[in-house]
Amino acid sequence: MEFGELLKVFLLDLQSLFRYRVSSPDLTLPQILLLSSVSAEGADMSSLSKQMGVDNSTMTRLIDILIRNGWVEKYKRARDKRVVFVKITKSGEEIRNTIDKKINDFGLDIINEIDPDDRNDIKEKLTSLHWLLSKQLLRIK
Repeated sequence: MEFGELLKVFLLDLQSLFRYRVSSPDLTLPQILLLSSVSAEGADMSSLSKQMGVDNSTMTRLIDILIRNGWVEKYKRARDKRVVFVKITKSGEEIRNTIDKKINDFGLDIINEIDPDDRNDIKEKLTSLHWLLSKQLLRIK
């Protein structure tokens, strides 16, 4: 299998597993990833759009759903009213904590399937792959 094809099937498998293991009837995968990305201190909408790989209008629709559910809120800072920020609410934090626990449990299940002698090597290789992917993203942005 070529490397590009391997990346594609890896992505598809990971998305499917996340949907099965982490999502709930109330949350879509993009909503889960977005809730995991919004901090209590807040993040600007443009940065979230870039991080999620969606355009600003898609991000606005995703955020609006989270706002309606009371999980995040929008605000503007006094010094620059043009930039819209989003921060997670207490209710959203509770959901994010549940999501984080499911993600950690999922990760433990996967790592426990790997031979103990190989775990550190695989973690290092995945960390290197993540770094390389992050560099690719920086080139795009």
